[in-house]
Amino acid sequence: CEGDCDSDANCQTGLVCEQRTGDEPIPGCVGVAATGEDYCRPADQSTPQPTSAVTPPVTPSPTPPTSTSTLQVVFTGSGAPPNPLPECHGDCDDDTHCAGDLVCFQRSGNEAVPGCPGDAPSGVDFCAIRATANTAWLKGDNGSPAENFPLGLCEGDCDSDANCQTGLVCEQRTGDEPIPGCVGVAATGEDYCRPADQSTPQPTSAVTPPVTPSPTPPTSTSTLQ
Repeated sequence: CEGDCDSDANCQTGLVCEQRTGDEPIPGCVGVAATGEDYCRPADQSTPQPTSAVTPPVTPSPTPPTSTSTLQVVFTGSGAPPNPLPECHGDCDDDTHCAGDLVCFQRSGNEAVPGCPGDAPSGVDFCAIRATANTAWLKGDNGSPAENFPLGLCEGDCDSDANCQTGLVCEQRTGDEPIPGCVGVAATGEDYCRPADQSTPQPTSAVTPPVTPSPTPPTSTSTLQ
């Protein structure tokens, strides 16, 4: 139930690549699959199972706190700013540069800053309110800043599981796919660390039916004549 595969050669032994052009179900797999992506599935489950999968309840994303601040770049020097930066102000390098419980939102481009309207130069980082501990949040890119790696719950951008803290795995995304265990609006195409135990459940291995032995031919005492 992992993707995206292009052929059976991309799948582990006993699995085949289920080719999809839209939102077709994937035999033996559950959960919401990305539209048009192809996934490895059990070779012996080509026919969809008749039992309807139970759809888990959808956890609504928390409403972002209302902010009257707009993005403002008030510090461009190196090191820490002379005073902790207030909400929607930058440029910060880590959380210690932000006032109170504000968190530094790391940007590698023109990503929107949660709760902060307005435009800002590409790559500038801002202090903002992180609504919950599992709100999708950008904390760095390509291992920088080093003090933010390994990344915590629902933090990005990761490149592999090695960029995530223990018990988390890197959810690879090519668009706006949901991140299991995380809420909020994630940046398009960015990858986030999410709980390892919230991946799509692996299908139960099919039980091999017992083999009925062929009957033993009767013994004859006659010879060909």
